[in-house]
Amino acid sequence: MNHYEIVFVVDPQLDKEAKLFKKCLDTVKSIDGLTHRSEDIGVRKLAYPINDKNTGHYFLLNIECDPEKLKDVEALFKFDESIMRSSLVKKKRAETEPSSLMTQTKKQLKAETSPESSLDVKKTDKDIKKQEEQSGADDQKEASKPDSENN
Repeated sequence: MNHYEIVFVVDPQLDKEAKLFKKCLDTVKSIDGLTHRSEDIGVRKLAYPINDKNTGHYFLLNIECDPEKLKDVEALFKFDESIMRSSLVKKKRAETEPSSLMTQTKKQLKAETSPESSLDVKKTDKDIKKQEEQSGADDQKEASKPDSENN
């Protein structure tokens, strides 16, 4: 049996994305495959628009199954119009730790929801303005000195 990683992006405006994810898991079980990792990553901004959509709901599966039976899983993605993109990659080993995409999404959510991060940004903006004002005041002082003092 081979190891595979499947990533697919679903239109977030359609409400059947969770059903599709469950259907994929059920299909893997029905073909006597093993699921090593399954992640509902959530809605993320796309790098470029797909079908005039700027966001997509990401899902990731790491499975182990026979190559002959993999076609049953692939068939789920070919004929479903809610899937914007999908990728199936053969892996050398089973991946069980959280994916980098999932950890990146969690960090973004923490940064967006924590009030401390917005305060830090405000502080740095104030600090930058103070520094600019101070450097501008220093430049004005130097410019107002007579030439004999500048040399």
